[in-house]
Amino acid sequence: MRLLFKEAYNLRRKYFPDIIYFYAPGMVHFDTYFHKAVNPFRFPALSITGRMCHLNCEHCKGKLLENMIPIKNPDDLLKVCLKIKKHGGKGCLISGGSIKDGSVPLMKFIPAIKRVKEELGLRVVIHTGLISPKMAEALATVDVDGVMLDIIGSNETIRKVYHLDRSVEDFEYSLILLEQNGIPTIPHIVVGLHFGKLKGEKEALKIVARRRIAALVIVVFMPLRGTPMENIDPPSPIVVSKVMLAARFLMPNTPLLLGCACPRGPYKASVDVLSIRAGVNGIAYPSEEAYNLATKLGLKVKIYDECCSLLWKEITNLK
Repeated sequence: MRLLFKEAYNLRRKYFPDIIYFYAPGMVHFDTYFHKAVNPFRFPALSITGRMCHLNCEHCKGKLLENMIPIKNPDDLLKVCLKIKKHGGKGCLISGGSIKDGSVPLMKFIPAIKRVKEELGLRVVIHTGLISPKMAEALATVDVDGVMLDIIGSNETIRKVYHLDRSVEDFEYSLILLEQNGIPTIPHIVVGLHFGKLKGEKEALKIVARRRIAALVIVVFMPLRGTPMENIDPPSPIVVSKVMLAARFLMPNTPLLLGCACPRGPYKASVDVLSIRAGVNGIAYPSEEAYNLATKLGLKVKIYDECCSLLWKEITNLK
């Protein structure tokens, strides 16, 4: 394993400068000795469905929506974004629960999102769920800063965890539609989504590797209280790092991140350290151990109070 980590880290250095990007968006209070980010409006997450989600996935049951600002309608979205701007925020994540086909019902919000971009100048990233041709065309009319969606590589996981009557091919088709419409896409792969076990992560990596994406975010299954999976252990940090290594070797010149969904505490510190060794470009809510290792390795640390999916813009500016 040590040799693999060394090769992956050298591969990262071959294609990218010695900079690591740390992110602290507004979903979590973040206060460490190296950075303090406590303004909840700095880059908050908004849910256009409030607490509602038709899928009620086994790992979530809508719990992740509870920490988002509920949005009732397009006018409400504009009001909240004005508040973000007033409080010095840089942008927002627009998300929400899924309807029965696996998509987030964004269509009626498209004009309002366009106004947020054009009139307020905020950065906007959108979590879409599965994409239809009509939705891809609509998103192409808005200068969004990124579109995010989970990519699942197992039909069994899609059925048993997401309760969704769709296939792996539908997830890749969403990436194809976004690519065809020139939309910067930042797919997410959830390690351990299948009840804490690896199942489909390899196929998900193959899918994103053959598509033109802006960046790849790896996140980790989090046991949430009140869900059927609350007592299931997440995959070990070394297992997570193996997925990171595979991602770096498959996509040597693609920006790679450890995203915000990851169990906290000593577990997070271990995953952070192994991820840096595996060649990631950025980490959301980095631990002090991550910061210490980055400085020890001579990496220049840049910290942003926004969504890590925006890394692609920094990388693009450097090339």
